[in-house]
Amino acid sequence: MTPTASMPQNQGGIPMEIGNWSATPDLNNIYRDIRELGLESNLAELEAFGFTVVENALSTEQVEYFRGRIIEISEARMGRKLDLENETEHAETAFIPYLLYKDKRFKESVTNPKTLTLISYLLGQHCILSSLGCHLKGPGGKGLLLHSDTSNGIPDPFSPYSHVANCNYALTDYTEAGGALAMVPGSHRHFRQPTKHEQGLDGNERYEHVIPIEVPAGSAIIWHGNTWHGSFPRKTPGLRINLSNYFCREYIAPQEDYRNTVPSDFLDGEKDKRLARLLGSDLAYGWTDDGPLKHFARRKEREMSVPSWQF
Repeated sequence: MTPTASMPQNQGGIPMEIGNWSATPDLNNIYRDIRELGLESNLAELEAFGFTVVENALSTEQVEYFRGRIIEISEARMGRKLDLENETEHAETAFIPYLLYKDKRFKESVTNPKTLTLISYLLGQHCILSSLGCHLKGPGGKGLLLHSDTSNGIPDPFSPYSHVANCNYALTDYTEAGGALAMVPGSHRHFRQPTKHEQGLDGNERYEHVIPIEVPAGSAIIWHGNTWHGSFPRKTPGLRINLSNYFCREYIAPQEDYRNTVPSDFLDGEKDKRLARLLGSDLAYGWTDDGPLKHFARRKEREMSVPSWQF
């Protein structure tokens, strides 16, 4: 058959052209963005292994700024100084919550084109930000046991598509001895939480299939909500610091309340239109006197669309 302009082609290494195909209306644009941003390998890794690493997702300047602000915020919260290189306390990970409104520049992590595009692939164009915080870890402790983030009242077996997804920015170098993230490749296809005997990370209790995610500061680790993950205990002095952006589909209640708490000077009009949606400005539920108008509009939009997990 002679190829025509409307047919996908892949000859001699030339990428297949993504058309405006009616069968995949929500996916077409997302995939074009993925290709334009050079993320096709990351997409393949997400599908195959349930996680991917985006190198240099943050610039050196962003890493230093975010890390410095988080240390300042954490010191004020804890009432003591922290030593990035030589800290000997905080054996149990301290979670520093609700960072988004502490500094406008944290917006940069949420709307990062590369990471947000992959999150949108996993959760759809109507996804929202669930929380933005930091897991601050010193030496000692047992680490964070393996688990799946699909735990918001969703029973086993999990669905193949992601209800939630995580983007974890490394603000310090990640090494196993330094308390790096732990992952079980392919576990997003187990569709369940790990059992008690599959959760361990240290010593004789270490699960045989777990691996450390050892990456330099500035990297972003993104994973499917089903994927089993945790963090190794830190065995060296100093702090491991991250910036955790947790997202969910619009029908799941977010961990942190953004929709009703956006400061008046936080959003920059049209420039922050997508961010406003991520904070809940376009949610179909939670109506007041207007009633379910947006719910009906969204339902009609869905009825006119081909079923897709990218909606």
